[in-house]
Amino acid sequence: MLRRWLGWVVCLAVVAVAGSYLISYVTQWPAAEKISQPGPLIVVSEPTLSWDQVSASATPNLWRLAHEGAVGSMTTRSLSSHSCDSQSWLTFGAGKRTTYGTQSPMTPPGERPAPCWTQPYPTPLTSTPTTGAGAPAAYPFWDKLRAEDLGRTVPADPSNIVTRMSRAGQCITAAGRYAPLAAANAQGRVEHYVADPATVDLAACPITFVSFSSVNDRLLGSILAKAPPNATIVVAGFADETGPEVLHTVVIKGPGVPHGLLTSPSTQQPGVVQLTDLSALVFARLGDKAPHLPEGRRPAVQPRPTGTSAIIDAGMIAMQLQVEHALSADFLARFVVTMTLLLGIGCLWWWLRRRRAAAVGEPVAPSRALRWWFSGCAAVLGSMPVSTWLIGLVPWWDAADPAFALGWGVVGFAVLLAALALWGPWRRWPIGPPLFIAVVTLSVLLLDVIHGTPLQFVSMMGLQPVYGGRFYGMGNVGDALIATSSLLICALLAGVLVRAGHRRLAAATVILIGLATLLIDGTPMWGADGGGPLAMFPAFAYLALNAGGLALTWRRAALIGGIAVGIVGTIAVLDYLRPPQYRTHLGDFVAQIRYHGDFSGIQQIIHANWVMLSSNALTALVPLILIVAIVILLTPSRWPGKLLVPLVERVPMLGEGIAAIVVCWILGFASNDSGVSIPPTGLLLLGPALIMLAAAPMAEHIPDRVKGSLAHRQRVSES
Repeated sequence: MLRRWLGWVVCLAVVAVAGSYLISYVTQWPAAEKISQPGPLIVVSEPTLSWDQVSASATPNLWRLAHEGAVGSMTTRSLSSHSCDSQSWLTFGAGKRTTYGTQSPMTPPGERPAPCWTQPYPTPLTSTPTTGAGAPAAYPFWDKLRAEDLGRTVPADPSNIVTRMSRAGQCITAAGRYAPLAAANAQGRVEHYVADPATVDLAACPITFVSFSSVNDRLLGSILAKAPPNATIVVAGFADETGPEVLHTVVIKGPGVPHGLLTSPSTQQPGVVQLTDLSALVFARLGDKAPHLPEGRRPAVQPRPTGTSAIIDAGMIAMQLQVEHALSADFLARFVVTMTLLLGIGCLWWWLRRRRAAAVGEPVAPSRALRWWFSGCAAVLGSMPVSTWLIGLVPWWDAADPAFALGWGVVGFAVLLAALALWGPWRRWPIGPPLFIAVVTLSVLLLDVIHGTPLQFVSMMGLQPVYGGRFYGMGNVGDALIATSSLLICALLAGVLVRAGHRRLAAATVILIGLATLLIDGTPMWGADGGGPLAMFPAFAYLALNAGGLALTWRRAALIGGIAVGIVGTIAVLDYLRPPQYRTHLGDFVAQIRYHGDFSGIQQIIHANWVMLSSNALTALVPLILIVAIVILLTPSRWPGKLLVPLVERVPMLGEGIAAIVVCWILGFASNDSGVSIPPTGLLLLGPALIMLAAAPMAEHIPDRVKGSLAHRQRVSES
């Protein structure tokens, strides 16, 4: 048995590594090139600007700039779901998300955005009319604004850019209504303020910030005409303002800017940058003295051939995210409700069958058709989460109706996976169908995160970059799926080995799968996740102990907890030792503690989880899922715990696997900034798996080869 087990391990490892290298070869991108600024820097904001507004006929000046420069899509979220011009300029000036005044909530589907808070113009400090070079002005409320921003859980200084650049001898001219917010010093004074962007002198200072009141290509043309030939010009949509939440257009053109797609170490996605990355671009003028921004990195360019391919790709990325974001909540709710109703019909069918049998005093068992009904519905429901990843392999965005293609494409993948699970050769093994779905889920998500999360990035259950949540690595929804699927796989496989009398191999199986999952999820260059390993390691350790026949004592529990914290701490420290521009949030957290004694990252996790938990009635019910799960595990002799008893008795190690999954959900819920999403997401996979196991024929849940091994062991023992 040991040789056979080792053979399977080696074969699966070879297939996984070879497949990963093949994917890397097929999907590799050209190396990104740096942006240099040999002359002045001009930053122009056209609020609400998005790629569906850009064309050679509608915006000829911007189109020409994009045709020659580097292009991308930019997320503009500050501390509110809907970004406003004033908040975006404050964020830009701070190099960190911040805000002031009334915050606008997320726009409900089909409705108009809530109005943004209107920021007053700065007050001129001289009676002389301002010229193109600008004149001093000030914000009378700046002390209150700055104190509020510095007093937040994550402090932000809106005077960060102007303070550092002034020390380096680089003044800033600010033109328009909102640009002065990023050019005001610690006292709220703007040294070079011009009210009318059309009259700004672009040569007065090395750096110029310009804010338009709306998309205005003619005004942009006049700005471009006055720009020095060696200037680096940035044109971007800084805010959602009066439009929906989307990724906005950003174009950078200059003698030191290659043509291609913009990217950044903060997003690690071709064609996507953050607003704070533009702050890092300004600070790049300081050279080695540039500060390290926790939320922004210096943008770079992935070169592309001359033409419109970069523009098309940047627009396509923005459109994909806009469509999936608009569709996600409604689609997921409809899908889950529909499948739940179908399962409810099956329950009604079973109740009527039992009632008729009881009326005539006959024994009753689920019919073959009823078993197939439950198995089919559960398989489709359990396949849906990974299908939201797999749909990214199909160009649904090229369809005449992308939203229709995306929604029904996910349904199609879910039905296809369900058919493969129920009709594949593993169907003869009762644990085969749920095991197949769990393996596909785990394999797809891990391979995707190894290769930069291109599928998770645009998935309806993915990272949601429109709101600036995450851009790479393993998000909390993905965490719930890989944790639940890997623990379920471990429990089912370990159960087979335990039934065959191979407890050591069962424990080794759990350890190998657990180590691979933790390595990929926690490594900064892949999953870049801290909360995931912290929640998953104790769950895997508990399951491995049970598979090996060892009891969980208080001493072992304390050791497991200490090792979990040690693993996450080691990963964070190793990430911190990398160059600052390549660190993830894990390394930045260590740096904040070392240099500033700042533990605000932990406060931010607690605050974000509470805000999400209390945001609506549905999320407030999430703790109920955990409470019910705990009650089921602790009271198997009472309802609803007794419903699982026959299934746990039929499938070895299933009870221990469910307990490990619930432990992981609890720890993940507590240790992640949006951990409220973990239990319900995991339930989307675990619930259907249990239904499929319950609907399987009443037979020993072991394959024929294992039955033969058991029979052979029995004969040997008798002899």
